[in-house]
Amino acid sequence: MRFFLRAVLGLAVTATAALAAPLEPRAALPDPNEDPFYSTPSNIETFANGQIIQSRKVPTDIGNSNNAASYQLSYRTTNTQEDAVANVATIWIPAKPSSPPRIFTYQVYEDSTQLDCAPSYSYLTGYDQPNKATAVLDTPIVISWALQQGYYVVSADHEGARSAFIAGYEEGMAALDGIRALRNYAKLPQDSAVGAYGYSGGAHATVWATSLAAAYAPEINFIGAAHGGTPVSAKDTFTFINGGFFAGFAIAGVSGLANAHPDMEAFIQPRLNAEGVKTLKQIRSRGFCLPEVVTTYPFKNVFALVNDTNLLTEQPISGILQQETLVQSEASYAVPVPKFPRFLWHAALDEIVPYVPVTEYVKEQCAKGANINFNTYPIAEHLTAEIFGLVPGLWFLSQAYEGKAPAVQCGTALPAAPSAQQVLGNDLANQLSSLNGKQSPFGKPFGPISPTSLDKLL
Repeated sequence: MRFFLRAVLGLAVTATAALAAPLEPRAALPDPNEDPFYSTPSNIETFANGQIIQSRKVPTDIGNSNNAASYQLSYRTTNTQEDAVANVATIWIPAKPSSPPRIFTYQVYEDSTQLDCAPSYSYLTGYDQPNKATAVLDTPIVISWALQQGYYVVSADHEGARSAFIAGYEEGMAALDGIRALRNYAKLPQDSAVGAYGYSGGAHATVWATSLAAAYAPEINFIGAAHGGTPVSAKDTFTFINGGFFAGFAIAGVSGLANAHPDMEAFIQPRLNAEGVKTLKQIRSRGFCLPEVVTTYPFKNVFALVNDTNLLTEQPISGILQQETLVQSEASYAVPVPKFPRFLWHAALDEIVPYVPVTEYVKEQCAKGANINFNTYPIAEHLTAEIFGLVPGLWFLSQAYEGKAPAVQCGTALPAAPSAQQVLGNDLANQLSSLNGKQSPFGKPFGPISPTSLDKLL
């Protein structure tokens, strides 16, 4: 276990060093827990959703080859209880913006419940941030691709100030208001075209943002979304991984949902046994980010942490799970159906996010008029599917921005995309190939991947 953590941290140093030089040994700004930039002002109610509270230029390890300028924006958003709160997003301004201006919103997986694991902290130049590994692998490739096209890029801390992992309403609204904040900061037209991208925990934020947009931010002009390995049901994901090798995500999910739902927190706390109290405190402690979540709790059964094994069927838990799902057959509300083109992908053998719920989601969405390209990778699992979907997902969005998203019968697969070199360019395609064999935050190495092997799969 310690060897794996050293490997992850070593990868973060190596990958970051390849992206920017010179590197500082520490992040350029304080831990978010101590940085007043992250605090919610007392007059937050006077701000509109997406209105900027503060902004500052920051050094990041992404976009340097594109000569992009990077900033952090503090802005108003809304939490699950519909209270006004502050949140932070990182934005990149392209050196040569497209005309008309276009926005690319990228949701990276945070998958932990501590504020110093937030993307805005991980993006900063430096290599000792606790969740740095999430920001130095495929993330620079995706964002650099968008900047090459001249797109304005925004990546919100979608879990918000209380690190509400897997809490859909909180994540979706934070991402939507991050788009508004970028639009306000860069003085972009309200109808600027917006494309969305995310994988795994980032896909969760992406699918919730696109689902909530029509009601919460109807002026945002989504032209398409691409997301893979998408957790569409908190309950199904929990039951799938609880007690298995990736049980840490089940514990983090309980922690994140409880952070977003005070009634859940109040219900769980008195039912924790001594081990449960210790575990919940640990998973919320500083520096306890995705690598620690993965490696600390393999094969842990969440029900061994409580004195009540009927939690999933009791209120308020059962009611919360009926809200925190996008599968209509499980939901207590009418699940929205975005009508703009979407590219979804999933590994049939995904060992972290179950495959069956997303197929049910796609089936339900298609029956209600959705426009979804759904791609199954039969020989992949969670990690390899992250890479296999990158090139076709970005190509799909590039076509959607032009109003030319490939048309297929809803729920069927996208026709073959161009090569990695054609979509990404040679430099980024080579970066993608260089991930082969490198350790990932999920505990397994990338591979075997290369632009050639990707092209064969596509």
